[in-house]
Amino acid sequence: MSLFSDPYEQFLIDYLVTKLENGSNTRRALLLYKEQITKNSKFKQRLELAIRDLEIGKHTLEAILYKYKFLNTFQYSLVVNSTTVVDGLKLVQSFQKSNSNLLVSMVNPIFVPLSVIALSFYSLVFYMDILTKDLVTLKKLNPDVEQFLNIPGYFSYTVGYAGMFITIFLMIFIFFGYIYTEKLKPGWLYKVFKTQCYSDGRFMFRILNKMLSAGISLHKCSIILSKDYFKIGLRPFFTELAFNINKNKKLFVVFEKYNFPTLVTADIKLSELSQTSYAETTKSLYETCDTMFEKNIKYVVLQWKFLFWLIATLVTVIIGSDIINLVISTFTFKTLYQ
Repeated sequence: MSLFSDPYEQFLIDYLVTKLENGSNTRRALLLYKEQITKNSKFKQRLELAIRDLEIGKHTLEAILYKYKFLNTFQYSLVVNSTTVVDGLKLVQSFQKSNSNLLVSMVNPIFVPLSVIALSFYSLVFYMDILTKDLVTLKKLNPDVEQFLNIPGYFSYTVGYAGMFITIFLMIFIFFGYIYTEKLKPGWLYKVFKTQCYSDGRFMFRILNKMLSAGISLHKCSIILSKDYFKIGLRPFFTELAFNINKNKKLFVVFEKYNFPTLVTADIKLSELSQTSYAETTKSLYETCDTMFEKNIKYVVLQWKFLFWLIATLVTVIIGSDIINLVISTFTFKTLYQ
C-alpha cells in the first residue's frame, strides 16, 4: 500500500473478499462501495466503469479488475489460476504486505555513523580555513610560532576532502549497491549476506504455500512467478525451477545455484527424498526463514552498530580533540602576544 494512494482503493480487495464470502452480488457490492465515496476521484470514475462492464456481462470480475488497474499483472495471474475468484483475491490480499527490503535496518547502524564521519572530516576542512587565517596573524607576531602549535600531520585540506568524499562514496555505494543487488541480483547478495535470503524467504515461501493451498501446482506457480514476481532478480530463479520440475530434475540444485543457505537447501533435499508434499515443505521453509531472520537480523544489526559506531567514535574523538587543542593553543598565543 502506498501512503498517498486513495484509501478507498486500498481497501477495495478487502471489501470484495468479505462481501463475496458472504454471498453478496458483486455488482451490488460495488454499487454500495461506490456510494460511500463522496469525492468524484479518479478511483470512483474507474469503479463506475468497472460496474458498467459488470452490467454488460461480457467479462469476468477478475478481467474487469485487471482492465481498470485494481489488480496488477501478478495479482491477476494469481486470481486467474486460483480455484475460485475469492481464493485468488484472498491470495492477493495476503501479499499486499510483502516487503523484504532491509534498508530501514541499516539507517542507524550504518548510515548515521557514516554521516557522523563525513561531518567530522567536513569540520576539519572548515577549521582549516580558520587555522590558516590564525597562522597568518600569528606569524606576523612571531615567525616561529607554527612549530610550537604541534599541528597534527593529517591537518590538511587534502586529508579533509579525501576523508569526506570517501565516506560519502561509501554511503552511496552501500545504498545503491544494496538496492541493485537486492532487486536485480539477489543471488550475489545471498552469497555474502544470508540474512537477506531469510528475509526474502519469509515472503517467497509464503507466496508459494498460499498458491499451492489455493490449488495451483508448483510448476504453474513457478511459471507465474517467473513472469510476474515483484522481485525481478528472482524471476530467472523461478524459470529454472519450472524447467527442473518439467524435466523431473532435483529442485535443491536450483536453490544451491542461487546461494540459498544450507539450512534451506538441505530441507528441500530431505523433502524430495522423503517425497513430502510441496505445501508442507513450503510451510516448513517459511517458518524456518521467519525464525532465522528474527535471530540473524538482531545479531547483524548489533555487528553493524559496533563496527561503524566504533569507527565513527574514533574519527570524531581524534579530529575533535585535535581541533579543540589547536583552538586553545592559538587562543593562548594570541593572548600572550597581544
